[in-house]
Order: sequence, then C-alpha cells, then structure tokens
Amino acid sequence: MGVIGPNNELPRRRAGRGRGGLHSPLFDIEDCEDSVHVSRTQREEQNQWLSPLQQTSDVDEAVSMFPQPKSLLNRVLQVATSSNRTRELMQYKTAGGKLKKCELTLHWPKEMTFAAVANNRVTAEKRAAALACMKLKELELLDNGNNPLTHASYHRDQVKDAGEKHRRPVQLDIPGNLERSIKDYLTQVSLYLQSITQDGEEEDEDLVTDAITGRPYRSLSKHEAQQLNTYLQEEWERANPRLSVELPVDAHRQRVVSVVQSSRVVVIAGETGCGKTTRIPRFLLEECVRDGEGAECNILVTQPRRISAVSVAHRVAHEMGPALKHSVGYQVRLESRPPEHSGGALLFLTVGVLLKKLQSNPTLKGVSHVVVDEVHERDINTDLLLALLRSALNENQDLRVVLMSATGDNKRLSEYFGGCPIVKVPGFMHPVKDRFLEEVLKEMGRRIPVQDPVVRHPRSEDIAPDLVLVADVIEHIDKHGEPVHSSLSVADQQTVFQHPPVGQRKIVLATNIAETSITIDDIVHVVDAGTHKEHSYDPRTKVSCLDTVWISRSNVTQRKGRAGRCQPGQSYHLFPRSQLDSMTPFPIPEILRTPLENLVLQAKIHSPNSKAIDFLSQVLDSPEKEAVRDAVQNLQDIGVLDKTESMTALGERVACMSCDPRLGKMLVLGAMFRCVLPLLSIAACLTRDPFYNSLQNRALVNKAKEELSGFSYSDYLVFSRVVLGWRRLQQEGDRDERDEYLDKYTLSRTGLRFINGLISQFCENLHEAELVSRANDCQRQNSLNNEHSDQDELIKGVLLAGLYPNLIQVKKGVVTKGGRFRPNSMSFRTHTGPVLLHRSTVNRGKEDLPSRWLTFFGAVKSNGKVFIRDSSTVHPLALLLLTDSDIRETGATFCALTEVINTAMLIVFIVVGIIHPVYPGMLGFFVALSHLLMSVIIRAARYWKKLIS
Repeated sequence: MGVIGPNNELPRRRAGRGRGGLHSPLFDIEDCEDSVHVSRTQREEQNQWLSPLQQTSDVDEAVSMFPQPKSLLNRVLQVATSSNRTRELMQYKTAGGKLKKCELTLHWPKEMTFAAVANNRVTAEKRAAALACMKLKELELLDNGNNPLTHASYHRDQVKDAGEKHRRPVQLDIPGNLERSIKDYLTQVSLYLQSITQDGEEEDEDLVTDAITGRPYRSLSKHEAQQLNTYLQEEWERANPRLSVELPVDAHRQRVVSVVQSSRVVVIAGETGCGKTTRIPRFLLEECVRDGEGAECNILVTQPRRISAVSVAHRVAHEMGPALKHSVGYQVRLESRPPEHSGGALLFLTVGVLLKKLQSNPTLKGVSHVVVDEVHERDINTDLLLALLRSALNENQDLRVVLMSATGDNKRLSEYFGGCPIVKVPGFMHPVKDRFLEEVLKEMGRRIPVQDPVVRHPRSEDIAPDLVLVADVIEHIDKHGEPVHSSLSVADQQTVFQHPPVGQRKIVLATNIAETSITIDDIVHVVDAGTHKEHSYDPRTKVSCLDTVWISRSNVTQRKGRAGRCQPGQSYHLFPRSQLDSMTPFPIPEILRTPLENLVLQAKIHSPNSKAIDFLSQVLDSPEKEAVRDAVQNLQDIGVLDKTESMTALGERVACMSCDPRLGKMLVLGAMFRCVLPLLSIAACLTRDPFYNSLQNRALVNKAKEELSGFSYSDYLVFSRVVLGWRRLQQEGDRDERDEYLDKYTLSRTGLRFINGLISQFCENLHEAELVSRANDCQRQNSLNNEHSDQDELIKGVLLAGLYPNLIQVKKGVVTKGGRFRPNSMSFRTHTGPVLLHRSTVNRGKEDLPSRWLTFFGAVKSNGKVFIRDSSTVHPLALLLLTDSDIRETGATFCALTEVINTAMLIVFIVVGIIHPVYPGMLGFFVALSHLLMSVIIRAARYWKKLIS
C-alpha cells in the first residue's frame, strides 16, 4: 500500500539526482547539459572500466556528434527492422553507487556492447548510446547527416540477392534422349514443307458478294431488270403505302429527292425530330420504283449501333405495310434479317457490317445509295467508311452517298466530298425546357458549390445496380426500370420501347447509346450527367486510358432531343450553365484518341498497296503520324505485316477475324495447334465479360475467379472453364442446374448468350479463312480441331504467341519509393515501364508465382498508373519456342539465350541448360526447333488447305 497525502493525493516520486525531475519508465529524458564533473579519482576509475576506444575523450566526442543518441538508436532500429519493438534489440544495464556504469547491449546488426559512466543513470545511458551511434557511423549505417538510412540500405545483401536471383537464368532440364526425336522431326517436317511449297500457291478467285443478300453478286440482264421493274411498280401500286404520321421532312420530300438525283453526294442537315432517319431512305426507294428504276435501287443505311439499326428497320417495315415489309431488312453483329431479294431493297446495318461487306465488294456493285446516318458521331469506323466511300465513288459511277446529321460539322463534311450540296431540313420538337444545376438546387433550397460538381456517369456494368438505387431513392413512384447499353442482346434492347403497365412509370437508365436515332415515344424527362467514359491513347505507355470527361455541346443537344419527340418535356442538366459554355462544340473524333491497329489492318485490307500513313492521310481527320507508326510496328511485331508493310500470309488469315488483331492471331494459331475451342471462349470473353461485374458484386466475382482458376494462374483459363461449363449444362443440365451455376459463379446469362453468339461468329470467320473445313467442328470437343484442348500449358503458350510482345517481367523483392525493402512483394514491368496488377486478375496478391513472366491482353491507365486487367503465367519454353525472338549461343557451354525484351529499361534472358553435355548437338537441334516452329506457322498460314487435305 502507498501512503495517501493531503487531499487524497498520491505522493510525488523522488526526483532523480542528476536533473531533478520526474523519471518516466516509458520515456528517458536525455541529459543535454555539459559533461558531468567528476573527481580525478573517479575519472581514473571510469577509464579503467572503458575500452581504449571508449576513453573519456571518445565519449565526449560521441556525445557532441549525437546530442540525442537514444532517440537516434531507436529510429535506426525501427527503420532497419520494420518494428516498433526496439527494446528487444537493445538493453541498458546500469549499476554502481554514486558513479553509475551503463552497459548497452545492441543486438543489431550484430551483438555489440558499449559501456559508459556518469554520476547519474540517465547521463550514463546517453553516453553509452552515443558510443553505439559512433560505431554505427563507422559501419556506414548512418548517412552524412547522422540520420538513419533507408530500410533497403540496411538490407543491401538481401536486395542484392533478390536482384541476382532475378537476373539468374532459368534452368530448364531437357533430357538428352530427345535429341533423336527432335532431329527426326526437323528432317521430316522440313521435307514435307518443301514438297508442299514446290507445288505453288493456289490463287483464290476474287468473289464479289451481293451487299444486300450476301450471296455471290450477279448483275441482272436488261430483260431481267425490266421484268423486276414492272413487278415492283405493280407491287407498290397495290400496296399503296401511306405515311402513318406526318413529320417535318415530308414537306421537303421533293427537294431532298431532287438534290440526291442531281448530286452524287449530299449532306442532309436534319434537325432533331424531323424524321430523316425513317423517311429519307424510303423516299429514295419509292421514287426509284415509281420511275421504273426499282431493280437498280438497293439502299444501304448505316447506323452507329445495333439497337438503332434494328429499331429503325422495324419502324420502316411497319410503315410500309405487310405487302412491302419483305423489302426492308437489317444486319447487325450476330443477327441478320436481310430483304428477301436484291432490287427494290432497303437494308439497315451497322458501320462495322458495311466495312465487312466492302472487303468482298469494294466498289459496292449493285448498290445505288449509301445513307450514312448520325455521321456526326465520328467513330473510327465511320471515318474509315467515309474514306472508302470516297474511293468507291470514283470506281462506281452509279453510286450515290447521302450523309445525314443533326448536330455535326456539316460544312467540313461538304468540303471533304468536294463541296457537295447541303440540304437543311427543319425539325419539329415539342418544347423541352432546359433545367441546369443551379436552378434545380435553388428549387431544392440549396446553393450551388463553388467548385465544379462531381458527377458520376455509370458504365454499362454499373447500370443494373443503379436500377436498385433508383428504386431506393424514389420509393414513392411506381417504377418500371429498363437498362439500355450496347452489351445487351437485340431482344433485350427492344424491351425499352415497350410501354409500362397502366399506373406505372418507366425509368430508362442508358449509356450514350441513347444519343443515337432511337425514339422512345413515352420519354418526357431527360437527366443528363454531362459526362461520359472516353478512351484515349497514351503513346508513351502504349496503353489506353479510360477517363470520365465532359461531353460536347452537340452531345448535350442530342441527349436533350430524346425528350420532346411526342410530347413536351424537360431536360435536367447535372452541371451549371457556365459549364455548357465551356464545352467543346463537337466531340473529339475517335481516330485521334485511340490505338490504330484495327484501323491500319482494315486499311491494308481495302488498300493493300498503300502505306498506312498515306492511306490514313486521306481520312477526314488524319491521326498523328507517330500513332500510325506505332500501330504499324505493333502489327509487324505480331507478324501480321512484314517489314515493307505488306500483309503476310498470317495477316491475311487474321484479317478474316472479327476481333482485335492479337486475338485474331491467337485464334488462327489455335486452329493450327488443334486447341481452338478454349481459345474461342477466351477471345469471346475478352470481347464481352461473362461475369455480372457490378460494384456490389466485385468481391463475389473475384472469389469465383479464384475458385475457377485453381492452380492455373490464368484469367484466360478461367474464361475457358466458365464457358465450357455453361455449354455443358446447356446440353446436359436442367434449368435449375443452370441457374445454380450462374449464381455460384456470379455469371450473366445475357453475357453468356452473347458470348455464344461471338463464338459462332468466330467459327464462321475461321471457316472463311479456310482454317477449318466446317465451322461447327470448332465447337465440338471431340473433333480434330480440339485434339489438344485439354493441354493447359499449350493453350497458355498459344495465348503468348498471339499476345506477344505483351509480356510482363515479374520480380520478387521490391524497394518502395520510401526506401523500404519488401522481400515477399512482387513488382511488374513491361517494355514500356512499371505496371500494376488490377484487382480483377487472379494473379493479384499472390505471394509467389510459378513463372517470372506473365502475358496479358488488356491494360488501362488511370490516375497516372498502368493497370493490367487480365494476365496468365507463361512457361519459359513457350517464350523460347513461340515468340519468334532472337536466339543465339552465349559463351556458356550448351546454352541458348533468348533475348525476349531488349530495351534500355529491361533485358530478360532465358538460358536453356542441357542435362547431358555428352549430346552437344542437342542445343543446335533445340534452337532449330524454335526456328522451325515459326517457319511452320508462316508456311501453314499460306498453304493450310494443302496441309489439311
């Protein structure tokens, strides 16, 4: 028990002798005063206790150099050991009477003891600590300013070991008995390829297809044309189609038709709501039929998106009536309902589909009119189409082009086509009142903040949870919510046009797909966030950046125009009026802000003898030459173009694929290596995510991916397993089992349906490329095309061959920017610089990986950092054999060195060692095998029909 003082206070602890003050067991108050005076006897006694290096003069020098030595020691140990438990690494032991002796034992970086004396404990400890600091200084464990070094500096040996381990070649054990097998294989394959090559290459006959029906094109004889003209006239007279409702463009019909007849190119500047999309193509067709020229009239009408093409086709067919609706059709990706026959036909299609048709019919034989609607959107395909149409007009004197836009820069379009006429058509809109942010906040009793408003504009994957959010926010409204975005199937997109039940209000959550020519007649209110997600290309890092940016004023007008079509409405702009004034007049053309590999490949298909830079200089807005050179280099890297920019045999096969060139190469190689079905699934999933990947579901999706991945360390094998599992349940399981599968792995039924459609399309592409004898064989697991589909390492190797040089070097042991060494952390680097693994890849957060290399398809830049969204480990043998990289011998005996990446920033070497040095020829055969594989791929692409016949 203690003694309680007056007023129930605890007695004060006796002050220490040296300083007179309280002593805390947690914090030692260091003595910063002058040295303590001791008698001569005491000094002699003190010097007896100290080593020669610890004489009084040394102690005094140490104290002067390190005025706060105990604090410094503590900080050094904290930094060096990454721990706050520094008391375990140093112990102070003080003994003695009037003269205190302190022994400091330091357990880092090795065990050392330092002794000092003083007339009080605090000073003795300080002096001992100062001597310890002096020793650390001698060991170069303090910087020039007597401060702690970085954590990595205290672990130089570990950092060095990690670096050496990273640079150490990978040892691959190749059994010596493989020599004979490789030698025989090299001999047999070389002779076989030589025999096939000597037969010469078959020339494919140029086949022109009918742009309307897709069948081989055949021009009508004069007699056949007369018969069809008479038939069409009689058919239209009997049907006598009428206009369902009067639209503003109806009053300008004759003027529009007259200008189109007299000019080969016309720009229609039709205001929103004038009816140009549905009426002008019909006017042109009807005029030709009534003039007895219906047989020669075939009109293609492009729309920027699938939903527009399908909905407008349905609308026009409905207005023309049952007797004539067979003359109207549509063709979009994965779905086609063309007119029954050519002649008097009207086909609505997406720009991408028309570009595909131009490959087999470059001058558009048999087409009388091409109507390019919504030309103001200026996507990359539209700009390419305009350049190709300009060329086709020179070759096909019967072709006419009509460009239609509500908000575009029509004067520039006119100048691009040689000063063609511009026909302005006024529109009619019910009044739509603009409500800007300041007005809305004022009505809500709030003030607009000084800073710019932060507005969230959802991506397509965020729309479904937003429906739930809307339901929570406006519970007082009976709701009928519909999402609209490009990833929905055509059937699902059509539900947006349906009217809700009586007494319910419909809410449509849409991406900028709603800006195009779709009319949802019951839309009254539009809420415009004023932003959208926009891809841009960073030429330094060679990756795309996805950022939320302000839209242009023309976008605002388009969004506002979704209301007021059939009744008055209001447009709520979630930004102040001042922001509208600062927006650009028109959006930046996509061709100026995205990678150009697809565009260059398309250009080579349509104009094989032109340099990419020369061809793309002819488009409306020419991209930067450096961006074009980068695209050409990337296509040369994957073997699609040769050094002269000519299309290679492999490139001709890849050009048939309706996907990214790298994925196209992957599919071509998958057919050659007979493992095509998993790669079809992977390519489709990289085009459309199979997971229900919303903000709320991300953790569930990551968990599902981890389970599906197993020990594959590959996002791509996850995709393959997802699709193959779903296809198996579709064939064998019942509905409950399929629903359970979707729930277990957080999968999207709509997404998987779309992926199945993509797989079918890619199979057709492989058949068109003459890589498979029948398209359906690709999807049968027991077919010859899938003989090796169960070999995961082969699939990953083919992936690498397709995606190379998209390669990541993995290094274990990282020094952070703050100087901390993390031995178990990993860093990732491509040939363009450091990257980070996105949380969506299964390899994120792994403590160890079975390979030093990863391959990847997608990289995005956000907030100045490059993120890899999907990845897969790569076996070193795949790097050696399937990347067409430079292979040469090093000074070491029986070693082959592959220089995978060679830049100023990164050099990766793979050394293949041979177990049995008694087989010195093994190395030569192995290197030859690598060269032969590349030769086989190149020649197989050229002579594939002979190889499989």
